[in-house]
Amino acid sequence: MNTSQAQNLLAKLVSRTTGENTATEHADRCINFDEWQWHQGVALHGLMQAHAALGDADSLSFVQEWVDRHLAGGKLPKSINTTAPLLAIAELVGLSPQPRYREVCEEYAAWCVKKAPRLADGTYEHSCTENEYPQQVWADTLFMGCIFLAKWGTISGNRHYVAEAVEQFSNHYRYLRDSRTKLIFHGYDGATKSQTGVLWGRGNGWFTAASIEVLEILPAGTPGHTVLLSNFRQHLEGVLAVQSENGAWHTVMNEPSTYLEMSATAAFATGLRWAGQQPWGEFRHRTAADRAYAALARQISPEGELLSASGGTPVMPTAADYNAIPYAVTGFAQGLAMIALSQFLRASHPAKASVPAEQSALRKAVVFSET
Repeated sequence: MNTSQAQNLLAKLVSRTTGENTATEHADRCINFDEWQWHQGVALHGLMQAHAALGDADSLSFVQEWVDRHLAGGKLPKSINTTAPLLAIAELVGLSPQPRYREVCEEYAAWCVKKAPRLADGTYEHSCTENEYPQQVWADTLFMGCIFLAKWGTISGNRHYVAEAVEQFSNHYRYLRDSRTKLIFHGYDGATKSQTGVLWGRGNGWFTAASIEVLEILPAGTPGHTVLLSNFRQHLEGVLAVQSENGAWHTVMNEPSTYLEMSATAAFATGLRWAGQQPWGEFRHRTAADRAYAALARQISPEGELLSASGGTPVMPTAADYNAIPYAVTGFAQGLAMIALSQFLRASHPAKASVPAEQSALRKAVVFSET
């Protein structure tokens, strides 16, 4: 893939995602912007990254209109999953003087720290508005809630939010890590003290994509940064070990009989591309990323839909259960593909990678000494 191809594919994804979408199914199976949920949050985050990569006005105006409409609609649901839209709003803070954006970011960050349900040791239980998962730790949580905490803690200068995000990454990795493969399980049950689900592709993708965002956000001297980077690099070893011959990954990563899944592939392409640009990055990271992007490009339709991406997936007992989840064109899969292509373009032109001026200034103020 070259820069021109990446730009073209990203523009198509944006157009399809922001186009007219009639929600005839649950958001786990379609593109649906009617609700304030994690599905929309991942898509909006992808659109903001696409805006930064392409400089297009359509992505930004779509996000602003969606956010303004929902903020005007009244009380918003509080859960880990429904924190995901705050990713985009935190980025809007640097682009717009609207005080409501700052207020809602602070409102959700305070909820995460003070009211989000937790295990006894402080690890977040996965939560959403429709269902409760007492004592359940899910890989999804790191993307849905913890990138935002790191981002908003840096923008606002609140060290407690930053520390919370880093602790959650450390705890989740400890609970979910499979020592044999270096990958992570989808879930952990605090009641039985056992890992649950399987080595699910997109769950590992959530960890990969979330880790690099937090590593980019936090200064290297932030307490916990070294541990987070070490965990990410260990995890990446497991990811590299199970990449398929065509460059993609299976929906159950250690089960080649399960189907190849493209939302996870998008997340791993993002992480490998980023790793390849780091001082410690290696040739194998870059070549694996190239293969992943080639596989991703083959599965973006002329209409801008990411194909061969699984629909919404809860923690389930067996690999067969995960393999039975059907493919679907969804906002969250589109979002992961947009994030991947935006990362490709940033890595191609690192001098153009920037953060809003306000965020940059605040980031410089939040520098800690490693302990």
